[in-house]
Amino acid sequence: MQGSTQPDDTRAELYVRSLLPDGHTQQQAAVIDRLDGLSDTDILSEVTVEVIGRQIPSTPAEARTELGLFALNRVSVFQEWAKRNGCSLEPAFQVRSVDSEISGEQYRALVFPVQLLAEYEGSELRCVTPHTADGETTTVMDRLTMLEAEEESTFSPLERASAAQPPTQSDLPAVDAIDEDSDPLLPE
Repeated sequence: MQGSTQPDDTRAELYVRSLLPDGHTQQQAAVIDRLDGLSDTDILSEVTVEVIGRQIPSTPAEARTELGLFALNRVSVFQEWAKRNGCSLEPAFQVRSVDSEISGEQYRALVFPVQLLAEYEGSELRCVTPHTADGETTTVMDRLTMLEAEEESTFSPLERASAAQPPTQSDLPAVDAIDEDSDPLLPE
């Protein structure tokens, strides 16, 4: 890693929402290209892309898939990082009421942002974007510009927040750390 000040294990996860209109798809492609460039220049050692639906159930009891539990777990970790750093993940995440076309019942869902970038150094979560700090929102594009300029993050890392893949059936009890009867995850 000549010329780079980043550690060998500095990686990023990009979460992108699926089934978006062309304008958003092109923007996501541009972000992926910039992340690939950061990887090519050794600023990031690894980049992964996770495709997420528009919304996920807001509690583990309502999340009936491994991907839903994985997404809820990640959001919980992202919110913990934001709280530690005096940031907010609003307006990136929103909770809204949804009418089920199948059951006719209403439930609360957590709407994912169009794109979200999570940066890790080893098992520490270093930054989540978009976020709002001191009244100013930093977008994914803003953060990429900072990474390209190799600006150091001023945020406190969240330890043991390693990026795990969606759980397997045998891993599910470990993910149930969120109380099933708790209120929905709300943006911090």
